[in-house]
Amino acid sequence: MKLIDVHNHALFGVDDGAKTIEDSILMIDQAIKNNVQEIILTPHFNKRNKSIENVEENFNRLKKAIKDKPIKIYLGREMRFYELEKKPIYYTMNGTKHVLVEFDPINHSPIEEVCYSLRVKGYKPIVAHIERYHYLTVTDYNKIKKFAEVQVNADAVLGISNIRKDYKITKYLLKHKIADYVGSDAHDTTKRKNNLLKAYKRVKCKYGIQYANYIFYENAKKITENPTV
Repeated sequence: MKLIDVHNHALFGVDDGAKTIEDSILMIDQAIKNNVQEIILTPHFNKRNKSIENVEENFNRLKKAIKDKPIKIYLGREMRFYELEKKPIYYTMNGTKHVLVEFDPINHSPIEEVCYSLRVKGYKPIVAHIERYHYLTVTDYNKIKKFAEVQVNADAVLGISNIRKDYKITKYLLKHKIADYVGSDAHDTTKRKNNLLKAYKRVKCKYGIQYANYIFYENAKKITENPTV
């Protein structure tokens, strides 16, 4: 099965992911071994990692370096929610209206309000690794889904994330088909590596091939195929 990774930090030298272009290439090779054929690179955009010029320059260097590999890469950004109050929104996902948004995992964040505001402005928010926001309730999920799609991490699907509750929440989100995407959120090839294929097999086994194909590939195609939506 072909997979698309919608959340990945393999772009070198711009955040806490890959440090060098060699690291990026190793991460790309690991993704290929996971049957990943397309990656949306999503370096952090927050107070510490705002540079736009370095992101674009490094992306173009990496794209050239892997041009002969059986994989395509696209540029996005993982936006910290407090940056969205500022104009303009610097990066969407592959030039689409989709915006990957990260919230505070500890302090209650206005997730529903932020997603509603983005919708009003014409954007299509995707809540990054929603399983980390333990303060959310079932009612909150239902409210958020009115205005946004949600993404969970592969490690949380597998129960190997650092926090056990992430796994419990992810099981609920998958069982009730609330999750819209699974991303690797890979930062390296060891401690935070790409486990997308294992996660796909787990979801396929427990929740069915149709849903697995949708959240690991089919839903993401609207982002990678058409940069005008």
